[in-house]
Amino acid sequence: MQYRGAPAATDAPTEHPTHKEPRMLRTRNLAVAVGLALALSAGAAQASPFSKIFVFGDSLSDDGNLSLAMSGGTVQNSFTTNPGQVTLQDVAQYYGYGLTPSLLGGTDFAWGGAGLLHNSPGTPSTVPLLTAQLQQYLTASGGKADPTALYSVWGGANDIFYNAYVAGIGGQTAQQAQLNIIAAAQTEGGMLATLKSAGAQYVLLFNLPNIGATPAAAAQGPAAQQALTGLTLTFNNTLDQAINQVNTGINIIPVNVYGVFNEVLANPSLYGFTNVTTPACGLAASAVECGPAGSGAPYTYAPGTQNTYLFADGVHPTTAGYALLGQYVESIINAPAQMSLLPQAPLAAYAAHQRALRDEMLVDSLGEARKGVHFFANFDYGHQTYDATANTARSTSNNDVLTIGANAAANRNFSVGMAIGAAQLNTGGVGAVNFKTQDLLFSGFANARFGAAYLSGDASVGQLSYTNITRYIPLGPALRVENAKTSGSQLAGTLEGGYWFDWGNMRTGPFAQLGYQRISVGQFNESSGDASAMWFGKQVLKSATAELGWQLTGRAALGGVPLQPFARVSYEHDSDAQTRLVSAGLTTMPGTFALPGFIPGKNWVNASLGLSAHFSSSLTGFASYTGMFSNSSQKLNSIDLGVSMTF
Repeated sequence: MQYRGAPAATDAPTEHPTHKEPRMLRTRNLAVAVGLALALSAGAAQASPFSKIFVFGDSLSDDGNLSLAMSGGTVQNSFTTNPGQVTLQDVAQYYGYGLTPSLLGGTDFAWGGAGLLHNSPGTPSTVPLLTAQLQQYLTASGGKADPTALYSVWGGANDIFYNAYVAGIGGQTAQQAQLNIIAAAQTEGGMLATLKSAGAQYVLLFNLPNIGATPAAAAQGPAAQQALTGLTLTFNNTLDQAINQVNTGINIIPVNVYGVFNEVLANPSLYGFTNVTTPACGLAASAVECGPAGSGAPYTYAPGTQNTYLFADGVHPTTAGYALLGQYVESIINAPAQMSLLPQAPLAAYAAHQRALRDEMLVDSLGEARKGVHFFANFDYGHQTYDATANTARSTSNNDVLTIGANAAANRNFSVGMAIGAAQLNTGGVGAVNFKTQDLLFSGFANARFGAAYLSGDASVGQLSYTNITRYIPLGPALRVENAKTSGSQLAGTLEGGYWFDWGNMRTGPFAQLGYQRISVGQFNESSGDASAMWFGKQVLKSATAELGWQLTGRAALGGVPLQPFARVSYEHDSDAQTRLVSAGLTTMPGTFALPGFIPGKNWVNASLGLSAHFSSSLTGFASYTGMFSNSSQKLNSIDLGVSMTF
């Protein structure tokens, strides 16, 4: 495309030399620069929330259509340091898809040189505009878009190249060029509306990188750079408006190429680049015709430069540049599911707190309510494992829960009490978000005895504080860290009934329990303000459990100290357990989307084994183990230590 420059806002148009048609497609190079994403995709494919991916775009997304068409089907190259991949190939591969050109029957409809209203100068007349690419897909699908698929839309650079060229030869004014760019961005907004009307649910939308910061623009001088930057901003700002107009009813996953591109240029060595000004294939090259040294390609690059240079030609990224951008895209898509674990943590905190209340009430359920006021303290340490699901990575949590309370008898068959619980949970794992949860619970509880039967219950309110919410984003050799904090609330309650049978020195019997929790986590923003910083919407988790089990307690003595062993096993079902959608977006670009998160198990088995020791009439110690088993999504092992004193 080899333009010499674009008209400055008030300058006379600059002359544009002629060039070979493929080069005009270079506009995409910019997006490449955005190549900041990561090298995280190595290894097994990540489970995807989408069924497949469809791509509409230009040379930044073309994985072979133009080269196949121009070579009669003999060459399949991309606009990069071949045989490298473009960003959408990297993303598709990461999620386990194979992305191939539409000319080969694949789902990548992008063509090098394609624009929204005008193709890049010199582009073959057979290259379809992005709107035509979309129409080709809809015609083949009967006008219906797959609601489970991901649709990628990335265009606009070639419209800038075209309008810069026309202005440069005196065919239009700078103001006319700007109006045309506004119209191009509005056309892309129209594509979003078309996809929405056809039934699409998820659109991956890229803005443009700073075209004025590419080597091709720099070669034309400061005036051209300024003009191209201005047109880029005009396009992106108009696209932002279009996103806001159409976002309701469709999930738009924004990709701030402009922001990430500038961040790479500001500190290239951090991201593994040694050169961001000189193209690996040469400034005069067209990346689609570029291969490694010794390959016989019209243009070649030196060994290793595909990994250390940002640009392949004047505007297109190298393999490493595309890969970085791909990792950035993946981090955005994965983030909502990662954050879905936040409301899961308080479930375990309340469960440990409720066990402390249950153990205190159990004493009164076995016989007449104790006289006096009983103060108790219980510490629970739990190690919890959240298994990897289709949407989330494996993570673990270390849970510390302290409960302090008092219990008093209203009469011989009825007792009431109050307690405070303080919990800290540290959750995290490789590929998962790390965070700390502080949970402060205030509870009231009561126990009523009816002969050998009992009925007990508790109600709790909790204040949640989430700190050190940390999301790790590999960007080449760099590891970017996004931090946040938020707060939340918790309502919980349990009702249990049981019956005791006497059996020698033991008592045993069935019990049934109903439980309810409602956990709310407030909306929050990551604090860095960079291109990868995101916001996450409010989350509400509800749990409605039914538990049925059997319990056993006995009496023994050791060294004159009365002992009371205890065992309990139950089956539990959560009728409200479901995969929730978590809404999110970037803090630096419009676009709201929601994706499914953690997949909780609905059924599991609980088992507890404990021992209490009555050291005196006023002092009792307690220790127990509790485990959660046969849960499809998590495991829990916990140890309780407690003491009770009577006054």
